[in-house]
Amino acid sequence: MDERDELQQKIADIAGRYIQRTAGELAGLRELIAKVSGGNTTAVKDIEQLAHKIYGSGSMFGFDAVSEQARELELAARGTPDMQMIENLQRHADALESQVQAALRARGVR
Repeated sequence: MDERDELQQKIADIAGRYIQRTAGELAGLRELIAKVSGGNTTAVKDIEQLAHKIYGSGSMFGFDAVSEQARELELAARGTPDMQMIENLQRHADALESQVQAALRARGVR
């Protein structure tokens, strides 16, 4: 294995850890949405920041569909929380979770 192969393997390992960590962060994302639903308006900023982090890292590691959904979630978290925003956050969180699960399946992870 030459240096290039080693580097590609290391990147693949980091990408694998990223998508598994992101899958783990989905529960926290659901909790944040529940907080917004319960009237905690500051949780919206936490959702926006988490989605932004997933968005940036996802594109860096080639998880374009995950990144795209995270970007949609980030944009949905901007503004004043109301019922429409909460519905949008839940919808985008569902779509993000679907893309993360698909990425995990593609890597052979259940």
